[in-house]
This record gives sequence, structure tokens and C-alpha cells, in this order.
Amino acid sequence: MKVGFALRSSVFHPSLIVRIAPLLEAAKVDSIWFPDAGMPFDAMDLCAVALGSTRQARVGTGVIRAGEQDPARLSTRVRTLSESSEGRFILGLGAGHASGPEAIEGVVALAEKLRAGHRGERKTPIFFAALRGGMLRAALSSADGAILNFCPPSHVEKILPKGGLRKGFALACYIKLFFAKSDEAARRMLVQEVTTYDGYPSYHKMFEEAGVADAIAGLGRDSNRIPDGLLEISLPNPTKGELTQFLWRFARAGVNLPIIYPYVSGGEGYQLEVVKALASVAASVAKRASH
Repeated sequence: MKVGFALRSSVFHPSLIVRIAPLLEAAKVDSIWFPDAGMPFDAMDLCAVALGSTRQARVGTGVIRAGEQDPARLSTRVRTLSESSEGRFILGLGAGHASGPEAIEGVVALAEKLRAGHRGERKTPIFFAALRGGMLRAALSSADGAILNFCPPSHVEKILPKGGLRKGFALACYIKLFFAKSDEAARRMLVQEVTTYDGYPSYHKMFEEAGVADAIAGLGRDSNRIPDGLLEISLPNPTKGELTQFLWRFARAGVNLPIIYPYVSGGEGYQLEVVKALASVAASVAKRASH
């Protein structure tokens, strides 16, 4: 099992990302991902920053919205990042707030258009953001991987096809973690984020399918107690041991690329402290998986 790491630019400033990326590479993190929607900095530009700061780690957008892209411009940017990094760039595509068959078809069509324009050149891996079974099936037929987000291991098991994943397919999952100097503040961050996501229809439907929608509906913004069901999705201030067990639960459910995704409340020094601790967990998990 490989381990990835997501750097949210609303949490980690680009000037800090330049320092964090080599640290993650040294910890044998497989891939570094940059979420895009609602972020203050451009995900593809941050990929360029991270690729230039590393030599081996893969780097990807996680994810950009297909419906907002100009295919010709995107094609040029993808080729530039892929060729300059000798194939280390990964393009993560999502449907955004769109849903239904047309949204899936739009993501697939953009991926096919990009591949058609790159014939005879280095192939850029493409991952689809998948919340539920429909997009995962599309990814299995038209992409190199899929990225799940904010879901419990039981949901992963539920949407996996009966035949399993095809060989070489990467099933990633964003594992969001919340860190603050007080446990109460970390819990409050988790509650705020999960209730915010529940306001998006596509996520609310996923939470319903995962059986946690009622627990989320009962949350208060200042709640000090997080229902057990939500602790299957995310953790506030986890210890190294708790996080290690958490990652392996997702691995047993079928995720072969868990992506550590930290939210950190605090100054730069505290952010680096948290990242270093998480990087050591990623290194130990990857080492164990290789034996």
C-alpha cells in the first residue's frame, strides 16, 4: 500500500509548501495532492511548485472541475507539467457540484479529449473524483484511478464492484484529519467541516448511503461529542497509533492509496510539527506494506 498526502492551500501557504514537499518525499510519501475548489491558490500552479521541489514524488490536482476547464488550455498545461517532471504529474478531474449521468459523461469526455490530444507523447495518469458507484465505474473504464472523499470504510466496500479493481487501478481516498492545540478546537473543526459538506446535495446523498446523515443532522456547531459513526470518517487530533489503525481500516476495505489530508489550526511552527508527525506515520505504513 502506498500513502499520499493532500496539502490544502487555505491551510498551508505556498511558501510553506515549498518546504513541506521535500520533507514528504524524504518520508517516501507516494504522491502529493492539491485540492482546488474554493482554494486561494491555483492547484495546477501548486503542482508545478511541488514538482520543482521534489525529484521522485508524484504530484496531482485533487481535483479540478471538468466543467470549468478550457480543453485546449488544460491540455497545454497538463503536457507542460507531465513532460517537465518526466511523468510525475497526475491530473485529478471531478464533476464539481454537478451530478447525474450528464456530469459523469462530462468528466469522461474531457479525459478522452485530453488523451486524444497527447498521442505519441507521455501518458498523463488521470484520476476521477468519485463519491458513489456511478463515477467509480466510469473511472474503472476510463481513468487510471479514483479519489474518494470523506467516507467511512464501509462505504468503500459498498461501492466496490463485485469483481474488484482491475490491475494497476489506484483507489485513493482523502482521509481528513483535524488538528489543533486543544481537543475541543479540533473537534469543532471536524464538526464544522462535515456539516458544511452535508450542505452539498452530492455529499448529503453519499452520507445517506453511508448511514451517517442522521448523525450529522444532530450535530451542533459547538458539539463536544462526535458520534461514533463520524469517527469512522474522520478523526480530531489522532495519535500516531490511532492514525495508523485508521489507515489500515481503509486499506482492508479496498483503498490502495489512502491520502492523509490534514486541517491544522495554528502557526507555521505547529503546522510543520503536525506534518512531520504525519509523515512519519506515512513512512511506517508504507514500510510495513512493502514487507
